[in-house]
Amino acid sequence: MGGRLTKERESGAMVPKRYFLHASGFDPHDSVAQYRRFVREVARFAATWNVKAQVSAIHRSGIPDGHWTVTTQAPGWQVVTVFELLDWSDIVRGELSRPSARRLAEGLATFAEFISSGTAWRYFTANWRYGMFFLVPFLNVFLFAALAILAADYVGTAIAAALGSTLGGIAAAMAAALLVFAALMRWPGERWRVPQALADWIFAREYMLGRHPKMNARIEAFVARVVACARCADAEEIVIAGHSLGAMVAVDVLARAFDRDPALGRHGPKLNLLTVGATIPKLALHPRGAWLRESARRLAAEPSLTWAEYQARDDFISFHKFDPVKLTRLPPPSLPPQAGEGKSTCPPPPAGEGMEGGDGPIIRRVQIHQMLSAPTLRRLRFAYMRLHYQFVMANERRAAYDYFMLMCGPAPFRRTVTQPNGPADLYGADGAYASTLPPGSAGVPLPPPYPPPQAGEGRVGGAAGETPALPGEGREGAAAVDPL
Repeated sequence: MGGRLTKERESGAMVPKRYFLHASGFDPHDSVAQYRRFVREVARFAATWNVKAQVSAIHRSGIPDGHWTVTTQAPGWQVVTVFELLDWSDIVRGELSRPSARRLAEGLATFAEFISSGTAWRYFTANWRYGMFFLVPFLNVFLFAALAILAADYVGTAIAAALGSTLGGIAAAMAAALLVFAALMRWPGERWRVPQALADWIFAREYMLGRHPKMNARIEAFVARVVACARCADAEEIVIAGHSLGAMVAVDVLARAFDRDPALGRHGPKLNLLTVGATIPKLALHPRGAWLRESARRLAAEPSLTWAEYQARDDFISFHKFDPVKLTRLPPPSLPPQAGEGKSTCPPPPAGEGMEGGDGPIIRRVQIHQMLSAPTLRRLRFAYMRLHYQFVMANERRAAYDYFMLMCGPAPFRRTVTQPNGPADLYGADGAYASTLPPGSAGVPLPPPYPPPQAGEGRVGGAAGETPALPGEGREGAAAVDPL
């Protein structure tokens, strides 16, 4: 066994050490809270895949603020993963602490710009659910304002009649409007995450326009860390992962890292980018997001980089069936195999979705309902934020996507993301790495996916797969439950 293990490591069929650098989305939880969640989720991951996992204590020195090591093993393999959090949660907390009046004013200005620039319309044509995700927080603000006005009218009329004073009625109406609006913003506003959503959109706009010097400095610190890891060359792989808005951060960091060192992916460790629950089009679809469109195109064309993006229909807070580089709807999946040709519940990326290096990201569409048990799925069916976070949490069932197996498993990143059933094709019931077996022969059968869409389903506005072009650019790639 020991000789086989050494041979597979030397041949590149097995990854004994990996750096995994993770950029969270607009998440105020610091590295200590992230560490607690990580430890909890690793235990679930170990039970799902029948592996042993041990997490070190959190280290808090230098950049990043929090990092730790996880060692995983099963028959025939052992992997050491250095997990580093590209932590900008302090910036998020700063955004959330802005005075309410300022946040409201800047939020409404952001709303007006995204509407007037046509960006909101592009959201609806790209994915109507993300369009609603943009719209709903602002609709809530308008609803609260309307209720406050109604309350003000009632109170003002009553006070004016009681005191016989029009000025008294006006003063009472203004006070009632402010009090009712403030109360509604607190409840149910905070329960509905309205203040956080406003802060998210304000930050995104400032980040896009280059008006956030603190975030720019943090990005540069992340770039220095990525370059240092690549040049250190003491691991076989480096994975830079970005979840939600953090996917934009990951793209920005890697693009700047290649600007700083064009040979970044050729120092030794294989460089990989993982974007999950991603919202790259959030800014890429804005006319002022040219820098992000260019960064995404550059990474898509980089032959030394493997970029995989995972999308799920159950995740409302991302762009399902949408190419983050070309900014177009994805074509429908290829036809299922005929009788006798074998089955794949999650087909490999079809031609044109980046199966080869330099052709763009490998885009995989997976099903969250395959990752969770039936009772858990029923409990979380309408917990959209929790489902969004499933991309960075452990699965209860073996599935075509598993965040922790991409992080902690011995299979090279590219091999895992190009398997028809992902890690389910690569690991046996005892957790052993089936590095020499054909796809589908190692894992247990996956639950059936959703039925294919009916004819015409998934077309939003104009021709299928199209999103309105940005001003001055052609169609070809313009530039509720707390999981912690």
